[in-house]
Formats: sequence, C-alpha cells, structure tokens
Amino acid sequence: MSHDVTALKLSLRRWTLILGVLQITLGCLVGFLPPTAVQWYRGIVMSHIEYTANGVLMVAFAYLVLELRLQQTALKIWFATLQIGTWTNGTAGLVGALIGYSSVLMPTINEKFPAPHGADHPAVTGLLQLCGVTIIIALGLTLYGLLRSDSPSDQPRCA
Repeated sequence: MSHDVTALKLSLRRWTLILGVLQITLGCLVGFLPPTAVQWYRGIVMSHIEYTANGVLMVAFAYLVLELRLQQTALKIWFATLQIGTWTNGTAGLVGALIGYSSVLMPTINEKFPAPHGADHPAVTGLLQLCGVTIIIALGLTLYGLLRSDSPSDQPRCA
C-alpha cells in the first residue's frame, strides 16, 4: 500500500509540474493578445496574470506533494481541486474578455474598467465561484497533509 501511495505521489508531482508550466505558458501567450482581439481587454489582463500566477502556484505545490501525508483518494481530490481551481481562475478572465462581460465578484475591476456588456455574467461568476471553492479545498488538503507529516524525512524521496 505504501508503494502505491508513493507511486501516485510521483505521478501527481510530474503531472502537476507539467500542467503548471503549461498554465504559465498559456498565461504568457494570452498576454500577446491585442486589445482589439477581444471585447473586454481587462479580461485578457486578468487572464494573463491569473494563469501565470496560478501556474507558479501549481509548480510550487508539485514540490510539496511528496511531503503530504494523505491517502490515495485524498491525493486524487487534492490534484483535481488544484487543477480545477487554478485553471478556472484564468479562464474566467478569458471568457469575460471574449464575451465582453465581467462578474459582480470583481467590483474594483468593474469600477475602474467596466465591461462593455455588463458586470454580471453567470459564466464568469460561476467560474470564479468554482475557482474559490476548489482552491480552498486544495489548500485545506495541503495544510492537512503537511500537518499530518511527522517530519520532512518521513516520506520517501525520488532520485
């Protein structure tokens, strides 16, 4: 059983690194979009920032996975919620940029950079809500797994 958890951790670490770097890359590519390519350019700025920042978060969390003392199911939930949470954050901005809507969850952006079609689209708001819930679950599982770890040396290391 311990070998299965170790193999799962190594696999999750690899995929978290790959997907984190992919997300950073997408964030950089989104940053190349010109203002005239979308209906609400501030959404592109948001998407660029969120994809790159959340990609960096994912890369950092990839290095924590070996320290997490979680069972297989909890590790899978950790991975899924981390992926959903980080990807939906930047996607909310991208969707908003493409459709020209914002969300009521972004009052400061709406005040300074109002979206042309309004500040309350269910797709943008829904993505942000999904992001918030899943990121909190991933963070909670990370803290729980780290607190359960007796010491950094109680987990097997990869070569």
